[in-house]
Amino acid sequence: MIPITKPALDKNDLKHIKNVLSSKILTDGFYLKKTENIIKNYIKSKFIAVTHSCTAALEVSTILINLKHGDEVILPSYGFVSIANAIVLRGAKPVFVEININDLNISYEDIKKKTTKKTKAIYLIHYAGNACEIEKISRYAKSKKIFLIEDTAHAFLGKYKNKFLGTFGDIGVFSFHETKNIVGGQAGCISINNSKLIKRANFILDKGTNRKDFIKDYKKKIISYKNNKKFYSWVDLGSEYRAPELSCALLYSQLLKVKKIQNLRKRNWNIFKRLIDKLNTRKCYLVKSSQKSTSAFHILALIFRSTKLANDFKKILQSQEVAATFHYVPLHKSKMGKKFCNYRIPLTEDIYNKVVRLPLYSDMSKGEINKISSLIKSFLIQK
Repeated sequence: MIPITKPALDKNDLKHIKNVLSSKILTDGFYLKKTENIIKNYIKSKFIAVTHSCTAALEVSTILINLKHGDEVILPSYGFVSIANAIVLRGAKPVFVEININDLNISYEDIKKKTTKKTKAIYLIHYAGNACEIEKISRYAKSKKIFLIEDTAHAFLGKYKNKFLGTFGDIGVFSFHETKNIVGGQAGCISINNSKLIKRANFILDKGTNRKDFIKDYKKKIISYKNNKKFYSWVDLGSEYRAPELSCALLYSQLLKVKKIQNLRKRNWNIFKRLIDKLNTRKCYLVKSSQKSTSAFHILALIFRSTKLANDFKKILQSQEVAATFHYVPLHKSKMGKKFCNYRIPLTEDIYNKVVRLPLYSDMSKGEINKISSLIKSFLIQK
């Protein structure tokens, strides 16, 4: 079956992984520092830490902003569960909001409607690699003195105007999971853009200790006897959030070829866009970025006019060994979500089962692209 996604791996990735094994330094080493510096300089962030997952980065963010019982946090219902879990684990209440039907991104208008005196933060998602209404939301959050956290799991290197997504809010988080554009196996990253939040970050990332203040040399990893009157200790909340060296080595290798990977994804996405534009169908439309944003081209998704059309389309493509599938089920409709939400979110409820995600990755062959294109064309031109 042609999969939904596939990581772009080659012999150079293996070379860097072998370097880690040869060094016998498996944590807090050369590759962790190198990848953090590359990302920091690339996206112009004030602070970068590579984590073992985007989920971990989200949990770090909730500790950094001191989320607690009684706080309310706004987030889109149409999204992955990691944001909601991070909020609930701190005892705060998730407040689910609506999306826009054109790009499936969080609705600025509904954010304003759902904001209360208890609102501590807004967590948004840049769905499919496309910027949400980030400028408006950012201004609004600042005016209300609400923390803004960008879940940029889909959108590494995506932009709004000339600014990278993940650097607008107080905090941005990224994913380098196996399913993302570039991968660290399972890895993530936190970008801190609010200088006031940086001081605690390394404590939280190092299991609540100030270890990083004492151990500067990743090769030695020892506190000098000359400083034997001082030791690192437990100073804050925290856990094991940093990424291991093997993940960082793979991510480092991927970052060296990220422009090539992104250009290929863009090329492949545009092939399907031109086809759908040419067909000019009323059966569905393509999820795409606004004019002022630059997509990360993470997801190829169609929104159909009806659930029946979406299901028929998935059935046909899957029968031909093409992994066409649904995406998110609204969080507020889940077993856990119902514990926090007893209201309707109409657009999200109406649209989620009309979404069909199609394969998209950098290494798609001409044959794979032609096969998917042929199936799309055949279905969309039927009466």
